[in-house]
Amino acid sequence: MKSASAANIPARETWDIYWKSGDPGYQFHKEITDRVKKFSSLQAVIIEIGSGLGVDAIEIATSGRTVIALDISRNALALMRSRISDRNSEIMPVVADALHLPFRNDSVDLIYHQGVMEHFSDPEHFLAEQIGALKSGGIMLADVPQTFTFYTLRKKWAMRRGKWFAGWETEYTQNRLCRRLRSAGLEIIETYGHGYDIRPLIWLSNLEDLGLKRFGHRILPVFIRRPASRVWRFWESLPISNNLRLCVGAVARKR
Repeated sequence: MKSASAANIPARETWDIYWKSGDPGYQFHKEITDRVKKFSSLQAVIIEIGSGLGVDAIEIATSGRTVIALDISRNALALMRSRISDRNSEIMPVVADALHLPFRNDSVDLIYHQGVMEHFSDPEHFLAEQIGALKSGGIMLADVPQTFTFYTLRKKWAMRRGKWFAGWETEYTQNRLCRRLRSAGLEIIETYGHGYDIRPLIWLSNLEDLGLKRFGHRILPVFIRRPASRVWRFWESLPISNNLRLCVGAVARKR
């Protein structure tokens, strides 16, 4: 999970160390990048808060959109620049603190962040900065770790021993995330979930291609995997299924 600066998490140097390896350890989040494209025009002013190495920003930029990639870590942004190709040259890295955004009020069309808000014990100021920068009708996409996961258990145990990389972090149910955004004055448009950290659920989410990576061929016959995959996709379309996902997100509009 990526992170941003706040009084109750480690200083800028901690995040410089965290991103030092240069390996993001994950692919872009299709659930996020698809929604950013869906809710923005090619001319939109788009900002990612806590962009890290920019895996999502780079994917969004391939669509011709310009993304302002903001992070407190100079190391992260330096490594991001080394990853930017001619296809996504419309990325603008900016070193800044999420609690002090360097943008005019009512100047931004869309703001998104993944794995950032959970690092703020009281995200009121964090959200207020973004809402102030958004135009009327502007979009915010917030993506955070979901509560009921093994990730949460591992994190809590590491925090209790003082060994969590971020020092402190919380988690959200889908309802709690929506309540937080509504309390900040935003209107919820859409919710979603993505990812799993329980192996049987990972297998179920990948029924169509189960076995392909390990054995070089699919291990379920087509008459089983296709109907089963359709049933699983239907389950994933239900809001209740987000209680099993690794992360949950919400798309909200500034009134």
